[in-house]
Amino acid sequence: MESQATVCPQCGAKVRSDRGRCPRCRALIAAADPAAVAAANRRFARVALALAGVFVAGLAVLWLTRPAAPKTPALTGPPPDPFAARRQVPAAEPAAPAADAERAFLDPPAVGSQAYDAGDYASSLAQFQAAVERNPQDAESWSNLGQVLVRLNRVKEAIPCYERALALLPDRWAYQFNLARALGLLGDWEQSVAGYRRAQALFPDDYVTTFNLALALHKKGDEAAAVAEYQKAIALQPEDASFRLALATSLERLQKPKDAADAYAEYLRLSPTAADADKVRARIARLSGAGG
Repeated sequence: MESQATVCPQCGAKVRSDRGRCPRCRALIAAADPAAVAAANRRFARVALALAGVFVAGLAVLWLTRPAAPKTPALTGPPPDPFAARRQVPAAEPAAPAADAERAFLDPPAVGSQAYDAGDYASSLAQFQAAVERNPQDAESWSNLGQVLVRLNRVKEAIPCYERALALLPDRWAYQFNLARALGLLGDWEQSVAGYRRAQALFPDDYVTTFNLALALHKKGDEAAAVAEYQKAIALQPEDASFRLALATSLERLQKPKDAADAYAEYLRLSPTAADADKVRARIARLSGAGG
């Protein structure tokens, strides 16, 4: 079956078509397949119903096997003081304040997120600008402000927002990823590659980060390094046909016709009804002739 995927509008991640939200940033996926989402919801409902049945059965067992409650012993000693409720009780000593724990940044204002999900970027921009003015230490709002600016095609203005978020939380994968993606949109492939490598170090098993790194290396002209990263992305997500197509392109540029033809053939195996299938078959034929 042909693999179907869409791209998250907020973080750029590839997401299966049966997901209604991005598993990384929880943004709504407008391109989600309604039938697939409905099927996923039905599966979830069946699982939830089964778990609820197990839970109820467990409660019944606990109730039936509970130990008998001990009998309350008879009261002894003097009778209770009828005026006890009126007597003042000495105040308890105040508890020592707990040591301040490391506080995570709050989520961005809900209204800003809702406006972003609805495509109202102007309102979302105003909300996130107000959020960072109220709390300049709110890294999440700085990052989200950058995302809105990118959607408004104000990419250069987004870069300082991502950098501010990273200054506050340098080990947050999403911030490194978003900055690298914005730098790529500006054509700064050198810095984009560096950003994707930092993101990859934080989340090595994310196939989207690895694929984007490979693509940035390809754009930079480093095809050998791009091939290595494409192969890593394929190992992480072997059913994504588009990864094979990108790999074949870089292999062609490295003058490796046989390897490129094999990658194109894998693309067709995974996506036999692709719109460009006939062109890819013709390309394989030419490469096979060149390799022979």
